Amino acid sequence: MNDERKDESIRKALACVADVLDLRRLTDDERAHIVSLETATEQGGAAGGMVDFVNEGIRGALACEIVYAATTGPMLDDPVHPWMVMVDSEGGLVGEWLPKSRRDEVRSGGAATFLSPDFVIYKDRKPKGKSRIVMPFVCVPLESAEGDLTTCGIGTPSGPADEYIRSLLGNPGKEMATLVVGISPLPPAATDKQGETT
Repeated sequence: MNDERKDESIRKALACVADVLDLRRLTDDERAHIVSLETATEQGGAAGGMVDFVNEGIRGALACEIVYAATTGPMLDDPVHPWMVMVDSEGGLVGEWLPKSRRDEVRSGGAATFLSPDFVIYKDRKPKGKSRIVMPFVCVPLESAEGDLTTCGIGTPSGPADEYIRSLLGNPGKEMATLVVGISPLPPAATDKQGETT
């Protein structure tokens, strides 16, 4: 598949998340630098170091055969999967980011505590062991006439990696989001664990 058709396929796949404004293939050195930035962020933890943090999305995307950085417009209100979840040591869902369409329902149900306008901890779920914040690897369907691209996965960078990706893409405005998009003929080594956390 030529680069133009590949870019178009990726843009179409990501339309379920946001409008893609720019795509740029990452070099091996750029990928390695993003890994080092995410590793440092994970070591610092979340919530001021009180909670472990794992960016499975970035690791999954970077493990793919072909990797792009993308800038997008505003994220759609109902993405295919929460951008951030809190899970216990057995992978049980303890809390999650909520799209706008679910917030009123969850708030009125009274079964969750809002830690921010869009992130909740569920009161009726008792975590087993230590909890951690996870930014998941989000898979979206990718159509290819040749059938040579079967996995399109998205990772959301944390702060330092986001700044680095922005520098690679010409420092777009803060109203634009950045993503790392991985494409592989087979699922990457970092498999999507969404089924265990939702």
